[in-house]
Amino acid sequence: MITIVEPKESIEKLWGKQKVHEDATYRLMQYVLRVDHGGKVLLHNVVTGRLVVLDQAETETVDKIPMKYEPTMEQLIVEHYLVPEGNDEHQQVMNLREILRKLDAAQKEEGIVHYTILPTTACNAHCFYCYEHGLKPEIMSRETADDVVKFIKQHCRGKKIWIRWFGGEPTLEVHLIDQICEGLHSNSVSFTSRMTTNGYLLDKELIAKMKAFWNLDQVMISLDGSEENYNQTKAFAGVHDNPYQRVLQNVGLLLDEGVQVNLRMNFDKRNYLDFNNLLEDIERQFGNNPLLQIRPHQINPKEKDIGTKAFREYEEWCSEKIVALNDLSRNKGLFHKMYPLPCLEYKDCLAASDNAVVILPDGSLVSCPDLLGSDQIKGNIWLGITEREKVASWKQLADYKRCKNCLFFPKCVIASNCKGGNFCIFRNEYLKQYRNTAIRHLLHSVSQTQYV
Repeated sequence: MITIVEPKESIEKLWGKQKVHEDATYRLMQYVLRVDHGGKVLLHNVVTGRLVVLDQAETETVDKIPMKYEPTMEQLIVEHYLVPEGNDEHQQVMNLREILRKLDAAQKEEGIVHYTILPTTACNAHCFYCYEHGLKPEIMSRETADDVVKFIKQHCRGKKIWIRWFGGEPTLEVHLIDQICEGLHSNSVSFTSRMTTNGYLLDKELIAKMKAFWNLDQVMISLDGSEENYNQTKAFAGVHDNPYQRVLQNVGLLLDEGVQVNLRMNFDKRNYLDFNNLLEDIERQFGNNPLLQIRPHQINPKEKDIGTKAFREYEEWCSEKIVALNDLSRNKGLFHKMYPLPCLEYKDCLAASDNAVVILPDGSLVSCPDLLGSDQIKGNIWLGITEREKVASWKQLADYKRCKNCLFFPKCVIASNCKGGNFCIFRNEYLKQYRNTAIRHLLHSVSQTQYV
């Protein structure tokens, strides 16, 4: 057995080595992904994150299990690839998570170092799928912007911070971003920022400032199809030019400044066939630029449809399309990311973290930028976190019975009040994606090893 991807050290150390019981009958551990490729067998342990390639004797053993202990099993047992029949690895994962959560809680507080800031909830586009439909547009005041700086200075504890500018469309209020960045620089707060934007209002001068003064290193822009589909979907208000061509021009300006650009095509059955046309436009204009990548993202159905037969069929359809569309992008050199292989997680996204916060235009604090209702407010920039029960609610994990036997259960952690729990993110597309990732790790090792 040769290790291709090393395990996550903290998990491996905590779990330790499994003892060998010579009188036991062994089977494959429930959370092990097997990949057969080119006559080789790869095993990925979804708890520890270790990826190995088996030798011939080990392959023959794995092909015959369940079976009584044999010496060829020893290393596979020690590293938790094989477990005794009757083993409860689900409970082991739950126990590991609980220990990790307690260790995390015992650590000295870091302060708040991740900030998602909404200068406004207004937007110049009118995407039909936007989750902010019906939300009253609001703009941050200059006084609140000054107090945002004070809040960050007080709570970052001298550490470097990371900011995501979000909205609405954040570039509608450039002067507020300037003001906050000026305050951070004046107070010697070290920061890097990123932005989610539709890209329409950018220009060469602004992009230069974003890079040099806002310390911006990455943007995410939605391009929901090629020209006709894009312009129809965005439905920009009061424009007299071609928004699609303008945004593409601005993508080029961002790349020229050395800013990483992540393009995302939100798709459903209406526009998915247009992804290839979009790829051709991007390839024609920018070639294979390492700072640029584009990938699809499914448009989720309305909440009233969740749980219906149509919803489940749509999920399955999206599962297939995401794989196919990602492959199209990768084949054109426009999707460079190699998915990290999964391993045990013990907490959800930044919404569950004590060192992250979302700041709304009125100075309110929430945990998740996708949930902006008044019932989600956990404090404000003047008083700090005041609703501790709401903070705690994001740390309570959902316990879906359907997830217990899923191969990716160790990786998949969802807060009980997260609406993302309505959607299974580890369906067929991710299984295939992770199989492909394991194979890429194997092929990447070809020149360094003797077994391929």
